[in-house]
Amino acid sequence: MPSFEEVDLAPHSDAVTPHNRFPTIKFQGTTWDLRHLDPFAFRADVGREGAPLFVDVVVLFACHCFTRGDDEDTVAAIDYYRDGREVRVLCEDRYALSRRYLPQLVRELFERKIQVASSLPNYITLEVIDEQHPGLYAVFFEVEKDSARRKRMLLRVQSAYRIGSLTRRQEKAGKVNFAVLLRAAYEGRKIKG
Repeated sequence: MPSFEEVDLAPHSDAVTPHNRFPTIKFQGTTWDLRHLDPFAFRADVGREGAPLFVDVVVLFACHCFTRGDDEDTVAAIDYYRDGREVRVLCEDRYALSRRYLPQLVRELFERKIQVASSLPNYITLEVIDEQHPGLYAVFFEVEKDSARRKRMLLRVQSAYRIGSLTRRQEKAGKVNFAVLLRAAYEGRKIKG
């Protein structure tokens, strides 16, 4: 089984945009420290058996990991998160779950079950939440070869939130090993769901 080896992010700073770094936020009198969602990088072997090919994978998180879409609820203007591209509602549940689970789940992807989430190159991994807060913590992500630099890939965590259960399509979706997913993405192949 492949191992996880974190590497220095500094040589990959060009892959990190301002939208991938989150400021400290005040939410209803509480300070939210979002440093747990800072980008990081790890080294992975995407080669075939007997022919290793090591690449660096840069992990980037989206604000959807601690915000939700606006709905019909009345939300105080201060409860919005604005990043210059979109406006979303700060979500205590998503924030708390991201602190509890998210970076570690990404670091464990080589050991986790991965499912195809949609026909796009979009994947999901799940964590069962404890009995006090039943449900599943769903982490949606995509992986692609970086067109700006050889031997680098980008893993974008698009969203992460609590779900009650999988959709029928997600239940029937194909399962994939993370190492196989990385190799396919590096080679420009799609994994069928």
